[in-house]
Amino acid sequence: MSTLTGEFRLLFWAILGVIVPFGLLLCLLPGQTAVYWAWVIPHPRSALLIGAAYAGAIAYYVLALRMNDWRQVESGMGGLVLFCLVLLFATLMHWEAFRPYHVTTLVWLMFYYVGPFLVPILSRLQQSRAGVLNFEGTPDLSSAWRLWLIARGFLYLTVALAGLVFTTRLTAAWPWPIDALELRVFMGQPAIIGWNAVVVVRDGVTWRRYRLGLVLTGAIGLVQLIGLVINSTPYDWSRPLGVLLPVVFAEWCLTSLILHLRYRS
Repeated sequence: MSTLTGEFRLLFWAILGVIVPFGLLLCLLPGQTAVYWAWVIPHPRSALLIGAAYAGAIAYYVLALRMNDWRQVESGMGGLVLFCLVLLFATLMHWEAFRPYHVTTLVWLMFYYVGPFLVPILSRLQQSRAGVLNFEGTPDLSSAWRLWLIARGFLYLTVALAGLVFTTRLTAAWPWPIDALELRVFMGQPAIIGWNAVVVVRDGVTWRRYRLGLVLTGAIGLVQLIGLVINSTPYDWSRPLGVLLPVVFAEWCLTSLILHLRYRS
């Protein structure tokens, strides 16, 4: 039985209950974070940068609940834990920026403190009920695509680690004024994409393992690109990162789109 347990479905509904309102607020009202967010984000582009992860994840969790298939969800749970750990690290490094006892701060702490412990427990429970997962009849990734996912994944893991360590240098090179907290929180996004490399090396080449994860990263990339275009605040195209960021976000979209077209059968 590979359907999701009631505990996992409840977790996903709880996540949707958080990311839908806050993802939409960050993307639609990026200049009003003093009203609704856990800390005041000075620049609207930085709010969009963070909000894209939540807005893009809506598609992932809606599809996960609709498909109700543990085979397509299991591989992504490590990425969820990794994302929580990156944001928890950012929180500990910049706690002074948070507004104590604000409702969003309390929700933030609950999710990113509890997540790294709760998700592995629920995954173990789910796995014990599902038993050995059967992927017969589903296509396998070609060796070329497998190599690409591994290479890009480890590249993005390196980017995420460098962004967490060399944050000051990176903020100075960013195409708009950005605080260290926002930049470290953003590093959770390349970390999620990097997790794909771990999954390919660890779990093999079955396409169904990666389909939903690529929906997630493609949706995040699409929201990021839209945010870059629609926001009217200054953006420094003369900096190398000013040119590189749209290319990176486009790659997130295109890899997902091409793979889905290739293996849609």
